Amino acid sequence: MDLIDYDEERFNQIVSEYRQFAEPLGFSTITALPISALNGDNIIEKSENTPWYDGPAILRYLETVQVEDDRADQAFRLPVQWVNRPNLDFRGFCGTIAGGQIRPGDEVRVTSSGQTSRVSRIVTMGGDLEEGVAGQAVTLTLSDEIDISRGDMLTKLDSAPLYTRHPEADLVWFHDEPLQPGQLYLVKTATGVTPGRVTSVQYAVDVNTLEQKQVPTLKLNEIGLVRIELDRPVSFDPYRDNRDTGSFILIDRFSNATVAAGMVIEATPEELTELTAGGAGTGSAWVRRISLGEVTATNLNLVDLTEEKGAFVLDIPQSLIERLEKGNRMLFRLRDLGQLEPVALLAYENNLAFEFDRTEEGISVMVFKRGPTVEKKYGDDGVGI
Repeated sequence: MDLIDYDEERFNQIVSEYRQFAEPLGFSTITALPISALNGDNIIEKSENTPWYDGPAILRYLETVQVEDDRADQAFRLPVQWVNRPNLDFRGFCGTIAGGQIRPGDEVRVTSSGQTSRVSRIVTMGGDLEEGVAGQAVTLTLSDEIDISRGDMLTKLDSAPLYTRHPEADLVWFHDEPLQPGQLYLVKTATGVTPGRVTSVQYAVDVNTLEQKQVPTLKLNEIGLVRIELDRPVSFDPYRDNRDTGSFILIDRFSNATVAAGMVIEATPEELTELTAGGAGTGSAWVRRISLGEVTATNLNLVDLTEEKGAFVLDIPQSLIERLEKGNRMLFRLRDLGQLEPVALLAYENNLAFEFDRTEEGISVMVFKRGPTVEKKYGDDGVGI
């Protein structure tokens, strides 16, 4: 303030300009205080040089400002950190509640599989709780035996998170070496670590002007919007909704250095998880829609579904249909027979044929287009039954 001679009009002009500049950043509140470190004006005590200012000194403000923790009002989220099974009579799922509230009797869903159950107990070191809230470390026991492991997320039925292989995120790059799009990193979320890669940099942000610049990569301390491809689907929330489940870090696989931090914005449209009526193989209402155009982007002839835990349906773009019509084949690797139905439905709806075989790893299904003409009159004549 000493540089502008403690002028109230100039102070108000600066505040107005800054509020206009910061509007796209989404701050809930902005508080402006006229201070001068040179002379200590409005640092510890109110200054006589700013008689027009009726607010507190900065130290008083910092001591009394209310920092609200609104996580209890958010959707319920429990990233599972550990499965606690000390004996055959107890199986609990441990973690810190990242959002919302939970009570015994509430129905919860495992996002990766869509399986549901009810909470039996909320166990802590101090005894069972009647209610668990965001920020508490708890162990939940469920009324049913369902498959849950570290890295899974428990949610309530009416508040599904994003469950995607392709999140879009703001990324802050920490490392001296620039980002290498396509290079494999480890993506560490709340309680899970998943291999993944940055597929593209949409733009970088000039922190001085907020201008969006088209760049091929990110360098040290640069911030940009990127698209990420994960080796398997992961549960996220947009960062604006939940900081704990909407953030992640990138780790170099060889040096173990943290090279970047990310804040999820949304999932790319083709990978958004959907709620549909019914579900193949599980009886759950939670069904993931998988676009084969995205899955086959790195390997055109192989679709590995062995890591898919829940129900899913398959979408195939016309470009892949045309490839199959030219004689190409597509191999599906399945975990078990429960995954065969959506593949068979895909073949039926698109007039495709398939053959399947049992292997040591599971089931292999070959999908192809039969020839239009009969080549021989015995065995497989290329037409089918």
